[in-house]
Amino acid sequence: MNKEISKILYNFLSPSDKQDKADLIIGFGHFDLRIPEQCLSLLNKGLAPRILFTGGVGAGSADFKNPDAVEFYNYIKREYPKFSNAHILIEKESTNTGENLAFSIKLLKEAGLLEVINNIILVATPTRQLRVFLTAKKHFPDMHLINLPPVSSYDIDLLINEKKGIDFNTHLIGELDRIIAYPKLGYASSTTIPSVLKNISGNSVG
Repeated sequence: MNKEISKILYNFLSPSDKQDKADLIIGFGHFDLRIPEQCLSLLNKGLAPRILFTGGVGAGSADFKNPDAVEFYNYIKREYPKFSNAHILIEKESTNTGENLAFSIKLLKEAGLLEVINNIILVATPTRQLRVFLTAKKHFPDMHLINLPPVSSYDIDLLINEKKGIDFNTHLIGELDRIIAYPKLGYASSTTIPSVLKNISGNSVG
């Protein structure tokens, strides 16, 4: 896969919407610490009253020592010690995107918050953003969902992933495979695949 196609695929996987107010920000677990930074930045702008960090130990945890959501929380408390933890909810048991949403819904119900949430900002590492959005559409069919991943680019994410020993282009194709396969399995909503990307799927879903 040449770099031009890789960048097209990267941009397809990394949708970003106009910033808008919501009732909740959900930060999805990954080793990417730009996620808690982005969540906190959006909260500080007044775009939502609270953050929910979701994620246990999963495929994207890399060298984290704790569940992703706990690592996010610890990062915020370490870097911004004056920030009030009253604005943060933590879901630390989920190990994949479907569980991120299902377990978050359970937590929100238990906290008495689900019925007052109509708009949600979704924050994932850029290459996972589309899959998070399509999965969230399946779990929150009546919610207004806003994609606001950390601002990035193909070259920036390539470097971040290479530092973790990840073959970035293989990772991108794997994400495309999931976008194609998961709707058929009932895990996510479907979307239109750009024609230029239809022949690069690796058919390796996991």
